[in-house]
Amino acid sequence: GKNEDAFFQKPIGTGPFRFVSWTHGDHIVLSANPSYWKPAQPKVEKLTFRFIPELSTRAAALRAGEIHVIDRVTPDLVETLKGSRGVKVFDVPAVEAQRWIFQLAKEPVKDQRLRQAISLAIDRNVIIKDLLLGYARPVDSPVPPGLIGHTSLPAKPYDPERARQILKQAGYTNVSIDFVLMKDLYPKQLEITQAVAAMLGEVGIKVNIKNLEIATAREHRSAGTYDMFFSGWAHMPHDPDWYFGQWFTRAGSEKLTRYNNPRVEQLIAEGRVPDPKVRQAKYEELERILWDEEPEIWPYYSVAIYGVSDRVRNFEPRRDYYVLLSDVAIV
Repeated sequence: GKNEDAFFQKPIGTGPFRFVSWTHGDHIVLSANPSYWKPAQPKVEKLTFRFIPELSTRAAALRAGEIHVIDRVTPDLVETLKGSRGVKVFDVPAVEAQRWIFQLAKEPVKDQRLRQAISLAIDRNVIIKDLLLGYARPVDSPVPPGLIGHTSLPAKPYDPERARQILKQAGYTNVSIDFVLMKDLYPKQLEITQAVAAMLGEVGIKVNIKNLEIATAREHRSAGTYDMFFSGWAHMPHDPDWYFGQWFTRAGSEKLTRYNNPRVEQLIAEGRVPDPKVRQAKYEELERILWDEEPEIWPYYSVAIYGVSDRVRNFEPRRDYYVLLSDVAIV
């Protein structure tokens, strides 16, 4: 309500920094909280978060010494940044699976046979090695390694001939699908989608790439006016329940993929218990179902890449993309 809006205009809290100002779409300024409970923290007096959509602009500002930390660095910029004076590069396997979701209430992708053919036609290794230059990992489970629920499922094969057979047997000819992207959100997403479009074209599936502004793309997602949607999921709570509940329950997926499988929903509910062994067993069972149904494509696990000024001390490159700066100092 009204009070909530006022709070977000000038929030207060007990963290290491205090809110100073917010220029919408440009930057947020914070200052050190002198009453912070941890002694000798934070180590800087002022902290500014700048919103710079273009990665090339962020990288140039880092190299010029105008900013100290950038995230979501693309693999093709790594060597440039490593060769830049005063810049360090950190990379860490992220708790994030890239996901290309299907609109499961929409023809033709509601047909599991078509989704299987699409999966078989995609060469994930080419994407990882050639486009992401090795800064990604093959997916063996919807939940990334290091989290409860991760298991090792059979690798998704690249078999375009089998994809053609499935399409022929299912009676599909001249298939055309819309693949929606949220513009500039994920590293190399347009180039990756163009490569996937070429791969699917080889088996007779035409891909219409719609690279849209983020808000517009999300409107399409809510309306269900897409066939495939380039997405991702960083497990920031370090627990997969949020992911499963959001995407694989009927209520959660109502304005997303329209996924509906009562058995999967039951397993999600049964996994909401304290016993980690029970949770692991429930998640493994539901992930095997998802792996067979292919309600989405999991092409790779992301690698989080950060560019950092060598004047920064104690920066922690995190797997979950949180940028925590209370212990960071500038020399």
